[in-house]
Amino acid sequence: MAMKKTTQISVFLSLIFVLIPNFTFDCTSFALKHKGYLIFGTNYDNSFAPGMIYVNKRNVQKTGFEPGTSGKTAKWISKYGSVTFSNVGYQLAWAGMNEAGLVMSTMMLRETRNPAPDERPPLISPMWMQYLLDNCGTVDEVIKNDKLVRIFETIDHYLVCDREGNCAAIEFLDGKMVCHTGENLPVNALANKLYTTCADHWERKAPSPTHPYDSINRIARVADKLTSYEAKDDKQAIDYAFNILLDVRNPNNLAATRWSIVFDTNNFKIYYRSYDNQNIRWIDFKKLDFDCRTPVKMLEVHNDLSGDVTDSFIDYSHDLTLDLLLKSVKNFRPDIPPKQIKFLLQVVENFPCQSK
Repeated sequence: MAMKKTTQISVFLSLIFVLIPNFTFDCTSFALKHKGYLIFGTNYDNSFAPGMIYVNKRNVQKTGFEPGTSGKTAKWISKYGSVTFSNVGYQLAWAGMNEAGLVMSTMMLRETRNPAPDERPPLISPMWMQYLLDNCGTVDEVIKNDKLVRIFETIDHYLVCDREGNCAAIEFLDGKMVCHTGENLPVNALANKLYTTCADHWERKAPSPTHPYDSINRIARVADKLTSYEAKDDKQAIDYAFNILLDVRNPNNLAATRWSIVFDTNNFKIYYRSYDNQNIRWIDFKKLDFDCRTPVKMLEVHNDLSGDVTDSFIDYSHDLTLDLLLKSVKNFRPDIPPKQIKFLLQVVENFPCQSK
């Protein structure tokens, strides 16, 4: 019976998440160096608008749903609490930051080729991201975890940065993880084409595609702004990051930028705005409770609020999360039965707290 349920979950995950990125268009992420640390900005562009923000707790025992060739599934206890944005649901991250200051976001890359099955237990892309936010404090730790778990059913690539100022563009090409770091990362930015294609084009100052919002053009504009930035106060740095995000959003695309996020890895604040509420709102990590003995918190991304929204988070709602899951499946895969969706949610909602 347990094996049948596991198969139901993995089939459901494969069906929904492998196709969601196909609807993503002009997502862009970057990291701005400011006074010795990073300001991380990211745009989510998609025809699908709904989303939630979740406060994920530390010391929660979690598991994957699919075994590796050794027969073992991924099992871990979250080391760090985190705040994640999701267009699907709980424990399924699109972007986020953890208590250690590790930040990551995802963008579609059609050249992605998943690793072949091996002894490593696999995790679907958004759960893989949550796993990394749960367990890693640095970019180096993220890269080393590729030996422990295998990403599967993804067509994305990822920009990951840490509080120490390190970044990596992570892609999965020809079935292997490819990491651009250090000297191989001339610009801390990522869009929807291969990192090397965009970075090389910018470094060579080659002729640009005619479409102003082609990934190559977006990365070139971001790179120019990152290199010309001069240290200012923190507020001006946040404003500068939002201006970059505004510059690379495509006003002519039917899939408008649904939300823009700026992560401050030094002051541990997250700033964001959404397509139907342009007020900049922020979340203060220092005011959040990541103890798993207290209720999980959540907040609708497009809330009608402004300013500091940290105290506006509500206790986790099964109904609201289920509603988000149902909407995402109805939009992307209406053939998937609601029964499978409800079972998936029941599993992740019952991950146990291990704090005493």
